[in-house]
Amino acid sequence: MPQNGPLLEDVDVVTAADPACQPVADLRSVTPKHEATGTAWASLGAGDGAGGGSVVLTSYPEGGAKAWMSELRAAVSTCKDFVASSERGWKDRGTLKVSPTDGIGDESLGFSTVSAEDPGKGQAMTIVRTDGSLAVYLTSSEGEPIPAALMKTQHERLREARK
Repeated sequence: MPQNGPLLEDVDVVTAADPACQPVADLRSVTPKHEATGTAWASLGAGDGAGGGSVVLTSYPEGGAKAWMSELRAAVSTCKDFVASSERGWKDRGTLKVSPTDGIGDESLGFSTVSAEDPGKGQAMTIVRTDGSLAVYLTSSEGEPIPAALMKTQHERLREARK
């Protein structure tokens, strides 16, 4: 979502104006349709070569991660104009645009948002599924994109951890 709006660490109950866009809003909501069984969050700073950003790792009961990826793919392809609001009172308006992901993980989806209020601001997200886990990588429009190599390494580590 736009950089001038809340980031992932400011999550609360988030609702999309268009129900078809709810899977995207669920990325920032404490009440997503697909409830995680485990979550870990970390900041990625410029010192580690990632250019700044964050990553949220979540695990799901059988079929949950795959189902959410399918719903996210449908939402991102149909929800070009995105409006979301929260119980805390913030509201974001923006445009969604699909971006390439270089075939990372079992499946991956990339998209960016551009703020309707400030077209120079926005965020980019890449969601990578590894088995029953999702890794959500987030950067602002001012930051460098998170390198595909870092996401591929994380995918391999998750795969190894499941063995």
